[in-house]
Amino acid sequence: KGVAGDRLLLFRAEADPTFGGVAPEPSTKNMQTVLQALQSRPEPLKLGVIIDPDADRIRFTDGAMEIDMNMFGAMAYHYLHEKKGKQGLVAKTVATSNFANAIAAELCENTFEPAVGFKNFKPVINQALVLFEESDGISVIGHTPEKDAYIGLLLALDMLLTLRLNLGDYLAEIRRQYGAYYPARGGIAVSQMGDELKATLAGLKKYAAGAKVRVGKNLQTIDEVITIDGRKIIFADGSWLMIRPSGTEPKIRFYVEARTEKGKDDLLDAAKEMLAEIGLAKRNL
Repeated sequence: KGVAGDRLLLFRAEADPTFGGVAPEPSTKNMQTVLQALQSRPEPLKLGVIIDPDADRIRFTDGAMEIDMNMFGAMAYHYLHEKKGKQGLVAKTVATSNFANAIAAELCENTFEPAVGFKNFKPVINQALVLFEESDGISVIGHTPEKDAYIGLLLALDMLLTLRLNLGDYLAEIRRQYGAYYPARGGIAVSQMGDELKATLAGLKKYAAGAKVRVGKNLQTIDEVITIDGRKIIFADGSWLMIRPSGTEPKIRFYVEARTEKGKDDLLDAAKEMLAEIGLAKRNL
């Protein structure tokens, strides 16, 4: 039937090779215009997205909250498995939220968790229902083996029209069943590169399974360590932090995921403290 002109709102849709002077990427900063526009709308169901210029990354909002791919990828997997009756594993990169892992485990399905980079999904392209990474890329079984913003948009629209729920409400429903996960990320610039940086990062090997790490006011026990891409340290409560060198610039990136909103900052501080111990960051005062 089409969409009434006053209900389809386009922002920055004109050709502009300078991108208005901002980084053309899905980000909280770039989401603000869409958020504000939706907040003033009276419709009960709302969907807003921001897509990067080459349309391979997408981020979502329902006007009440921002939903990045850490959450949406897990939602898409739950939707295809539980609402559409599809069977199969889920694929997400190691730096991506473990929310999808928790859902897959409850559904007695497997999780494929490779190093960062969409190309690393190649072994399960025709097996995984959903393939996604925390940097806002997604694809699905039977679709292109590359990340595609528009398949994400179609999935989100199908969720709204089928469930008659906004994305935030659907996310809340899934969290009630499988638990809440709160991811975040950060990074620091470093002067070391190559073998020198690799040798310095080897100092993190002391953080092995069974070791204790101070996170906020508590000592957390390391339950598991994954080393396929940097070092992902998973704690007994399901929270984790991951430290890896950037593949594109002189930076160390760290990713964290807490089981509470406040816990994100504690994990980010713990990651910085680990880097300070091996001489790659300043100590928190």
